[in-house]
Amino acid sequence: MESTSPIIRPLCASDAAAYASLRLCAIGEAPETFLSTREEEEKRTIGEIEARICATANQVVFGAFAGETLVAVAGLRRYPLRPVQQKGFLWGLFVVHAHRRSGIARRLISTAVDQARAMGLTQIALNTGVENASAIALYRSTGFEAVEVEPCEDAIDDDTDREVEMILRIG
Repeated sequence: MESTSPIIRPLCASDAAAYASLRLCAIGEAPETFLSTREEEEKRTIGEIEARICATANQVVFGAFAGETLVAVAGLRRYPLRPVQQKGFLWGLFVVHAHRRSGIARRLISTAVDQARAMGLTQIALNTGVENASAIALYRSTGFEAVEVEPCEDAIDDDTDREVEMILRIG
């Protein structure tokens, strides 16, 4: 790990290949934490990935770079429907193993919260596995509160993992 603090910035089209590689690494490490499978992600074109990561008025994906290497990501998306447009969703937070426990995840969350404020959002939601104690602890330490544990009644492909929904009210 480099001694300098990684730079956090919004991802752009030229980061698509690095993002795709990091996402495949993340899915390989913890497939139960992602909605898509490795096979689905491998089928995405660079154009689809660019569209997914490039900032819009309703979404931004931040990356943390150690030198030229993308080592962590987190996305923030505004809910698109008018009744809930003041709410956002934090998604896809992942830090490569060699850079964990260095504060990068906390910095990405802080950056996303600042962006949410700039977007006029009043609340950010996220979901994480109910068994993922370290993620739950991280989110709690940054102000998120657990609001609901989703039941596993609707198992798909024998996937009965339960998730906890957490929210952060932005004041």
